[in-house]
This record gives sequence, C-alpha cells and structure tokens, in this order.
Amino acid sequence: MNTDTAPPEATAVDTEQRLRAARAVLAEHAAATEERGRPTKESRAAAEGVGAFAATTPREFGGLGLDHRSMTRMFAELGAGCTSTAWVAAISAMQKWFVWDWMTPDVRQAVYADPNVQVCGNGRPVGRGDKIDGGYLIDGRWNYASGCQDASWAILAVGEIGGKRADVPWMALVPTASTQIERTWDDAVGLRGTGSHTLVAERVFVAGDFVMNAPFPGNRPLLGARMLPAVLHSASPLVGATRGALDHVAQFMFTDGPAVMSQYAQRSQSPAARALFIEASQLVDTAEMRTRRAADMLDATRTGDPLAEIEIAHARLQLVTALQECRRALDTMLDLCGSNALVGANPITRAWRDVAMGSRHIGLSPSVTADHLNRLLFPEVAM
Repeated sequence: MNTDTAPPEATAVDTEQRLRAARAVLAEHAAATEERGRPTKESRAAAEGVGAFAATTPREFGGLGLDHRSMTRMFAELGAGCTSTAWVAAISAMQKWFVWDWMTPDVRQAVYADPNVQVCGNGRPVGRGDKIDGGYLIDGRWNYASGCQDASWAILAVGEIGGKRADVPWMALVPTASTQIERTWDDAVGLRGTGSHTLVAERVFVAGDFVMNAPFPGNRPLLGARMLPAVLHSASPLVGATRGALDHVAQFMFTDGPAVMSQYAQRSQSPAARALFIEASQLVDTAEMRTRRAADMLDATRTGDPLAEIEIAHARLQLVTALQECRRALDTMLDLCGSNALVGANPITRAWRDVAMGSRHIGLSPSVTADHLNRLLFPEVAM
C-alpha cells in the first residue's frame, strides 16, 4: 500500500464533498440494498465513484493506494449512508491488501486488470487441496463471504494439502465463477445487504501461482500486524453507521410532535432528552477517536518501525471498545426515539441491527481480543 504521498488540501476538500454526495446516494438506496441482499447498482456506482473499490489497489494499477486514515474516513462516511455497501467495499479492500505482497507479477496483472475489482473471501482454513500438475484441486465450504455475488475473485483459506494439515494456511485466489454460492444469509438480522453467503468449491482447479502461503509461519506479531488493518476496516463502516444514526436523531429532536405523555412540544425542549442525546453523541465521538488512533498507528509503521505484539493487542481492544460504545450509543438513541423507531425501514433501526451483527464478527470478539491481551500482560498466569 502506497502511503508516501499525502493529498493536497484542495483535493482533501473535494474528496470530502464527493464522499458526502456518495453517502446520500447510499442512504437513498439503503432499504433497497437490504431488501435485495446486495448493494444496488446505484450504491455500487456511487461507492466506486469515490474509489471505495480501488482503495487498496496499487497506484501502478490505476488504484488509490490509500493510507489507513483516509480509508477509515471513507468507509465510515459511506457506512453512514449504507452500512452494507460500505462493509462490502471495506472487506474487498482488505482481502486485496492482505495478499498483495504474496502475489507474483503475473497474478497481480490478472487480478488488477480492473482497479475496481471486488474480492471476497474467508480466512478460516476449512478448505482442502490436492496438488496436481500445474496447480491444485480445491474443495471446501467458506461461509460469511461478504459480497460474493458481485466479486470477481475470492481468497479462500486452505488448511490441508494432500491430506496433511499445514502449519500456516494457504490462501487460494479463486475466480468466484468457479465456485457455487449457497444462500445462507437471507435470514440475517443485520448487514442484510452484504450477501455474506457461503462459497462452495468442488474440485476447483487453481493454478500454482494463485495458491499462496504466508511467509511467516509461527510469527504471531507479523500475523497480528497483518490482521489489525482488517479489524480496523471492519469497524469503520459500523462506527460510520452509528454516526449516521445520530444525525437522524439530531433531526428527530426538532420535529414537531411531543413524546407521548410528555409536557414538551419537541424533544429538544426536554432537559432529559438533551442529556440522552449528548450521551449518545459523546459515545460516538469517542468511538471515532479510537478508530482514528488505530489508523494513525498503522500509518506510522511506514517509517519502518514495526508494531510490537502488545501494541497490536491494545489497538484491537481499542477497536472492540469503540464498537461497544457504538452499541451503547444506539441503544441510547432508541431510548430517546421510542418504540416507533423499531417499526419499518427506519435508518436508526437498520444501523442498530447492522452494528449488532457486524460488531460480533470474530475479529471484533471482545472475549477473544481480551484473552489475547491477557496472555501478553500476564504470561505467568494465563492458561
């Protein structure tokens, strides 16, 4: 990822305006995205128009090669309009970034023929492979493949080659057209528009160069440093969704019509209601600060100073905490708005469901994250 060149101020202002315009398009089509189970063509075009699908495509292939601070801002702003579309774009960006330095030049040329190429995948090593002349035959079922209906490629983790478990999973870069999609996401509670269905491969041939192995077996700090950006940019759309919900509540505070059994004509006149709004606002502000801090930490590593494992663990816990703050903020907003906010295609309710689902992604698990930090802080007592 190229992070050497900061955009000029005028470009930053223009980018901000374009992001807000894209957010408005995504918000307009958020209900339709959720209903159809995948981003609408309008939402996809708007996200692509601001570079969301080229964020981690290297500049030599026509992409943006953005730094983490810029991506955090982008995915959060898009998430404020439609969490599902922003999630799909963020997951694609991280899938491409994760294996970039493992690709041969020929593989890069094939994948990045379109700088906006969309990639899905799953890093759980549930796949199996058999080596044959020229490559591998891959079998397996990978769930939670966000965006698989529109992705051109899938990165699928393979944990067994020729009947032997690998110390470090192999990553197979597979055209999604070679796989089958099993619809396992239609009844999801949140992030319904991500189409995070299950990909199925049955003896799919993958050329040798497209099956890659991590170069750091057993090196947890290096693996953790590679995982931290994926955690950050899974969180960014969810934090953005919470900000978007807060913006809706801010308008709601001034609408005519008092709360039932209230003496005030508008909620903004109620000291108690204002206190709830301020509480939610502070939680959102703090969550945003935590994500920016993690992004800045990652961007600082371009100077050549790697992050220590303890720093990575603390940063992950900061991101988990940010999403717990988002959940508290959304609950507070619903307390403020009342049960009417839980009826119909309400954007506040959609954000509540999306954050409830996304914040329980395995990479954002509070217990897993806390256990990892506990082992580092107290190695003599940790089991």
